[in-house]
Amino acid sequence: MSVTPSAHSAHHEGPEAAPARPSFFRLAFLAVLVLATLGALGVAGVRARNKQQTDRTETAEAARTDRPRVLTVTAERAPARVEQVLPGTASPFRETAVYARTSGYLRRWLVDKGDTVSEGQLLAEIETPEVNAQLLQARAAVAEATATRDRNRASAELARLNLVRVRQTFETGVGSRQEMDEADAALKVAEATIRLSEANIRAGEANVKRLEDLQQFQKVVAPFSGVITARNYDPGALVVADSSSGPEMFHISQTETLRVQVDVPQTFATSVHVGQPAPVSRREEPGREYKGAVGRTTNAVNVQTRTLRVEVDVPNKDHALLPGMYLQVKFHLDAPAKVIRVPGAAVVTRAEGTKVAVVESNGRIGYRTVKVGRDYGTIVEVTEGLTGGEKLVVRPGDDLAEGTEVDPVTATER
Repeated sequence: MSVTPSAHSAHHEGPEAAPARPSFFRLAFLAVLVLATLGALGVAGVRARNKQQTDRTETAEAARTDRPRVLTVTAERAPARVEQVLPGTASPFRETAVYARTSGYLRRWLVDKGDTVSEGQLLAEIETPEVNAQLLQARAAVAEATATRDRNRASAELARLNLVRVRQTFETGVGSRQEMDEADAALKVAEATIRLSEANIRAGEANVKRLEDLQQFQKVVAPFSGVITARNYDPGALVVADSSSGPEMFHISQTETLRVQVDVPQTFATSVHVGQPAPVSRREEPGREYKGAVGRTTNAVNVQTRTLRVEVDVPNKDHALLPGMYLQVKFHLDAPAKVIRVPGAAVVTRAEGTKVAVVESNGRIGYRTVKVGRDYGTIVEVTEGLTGGEKLVVRPGDDLAEGTEVDPVTATER
């Protein structure tokens, strides 16, 4: 009975122990495969480093032997019409200082700063007691001169009648020649006195008219429609007539239309014409433009600034713009003929003058002397030396000599 189980056990344990050998070989094979893979990668890495080093060496060698590469741009002609934005200052279309035309004390004012007034509107009233008294005295003087004239007329009439009587007696032989001469002279004196009296009357009447006008100036009125921008007197203050040394009574500005003063450079002075559109804008309101047009120019260039003073009329019904504002005025102007635009980096200054490096048709560098116009910072205008279409080198160094053969690269190829 004991033999049977052993045999049975031996019969089953044999087949289960057999797979242990294949597992060992499999692990060994995988280990060898991993080691081989790592070795291959290491060899490949070494070869890659060697090739990279070789490429670097070849590139450096090529750089020493090939033509230098330079960045180039094409010189372009300026457009026929250009947009020019220039600074300007807004001012009222009309403005004036209102002074007193008669002396006295300010009785009252009827408008204040910021009020809108119309032409002829009463602004203030001035009390003028001295003018009133002078007017009464002048009228009395005219009345006195009139009475004197009437008396002199009567005296002249008496002198005329006396001359008639003396002439009759002289003709009959009763009177003497001397009496007749004295009567004739008395008549002439009387007539001259009448003329003097009439002259005094006219002088007195003129003085009365002057004082009446001054009395009318007691009422200060607006010379035109506008806005009161200054008021410098309070009721009771002494106001002196025609005193420009003192403060003005009022300052009136007409702002429904503004005049924007602009200085246009000499380059575009002949391109500005009356009626030409010139919209204005404010930096505080980006994107908004106000319609404007050139109203007038000085037709003369300032010899100190070499600019043309231009006035642009801007409608301002809604009073969105205020006098004194700093504005920007946009002009569309005819560009000067034969102006070439190039990057500022392409222009170099050498001891012999201002030059640009041009890549000639043979691929070599040629330096050309140019005359520079206006400088916009990144862009420079060239007025002489280029015709347009030339290939210019950007930032040519001092080591880029005349005649050097180069490999040009444009900005798009870079």
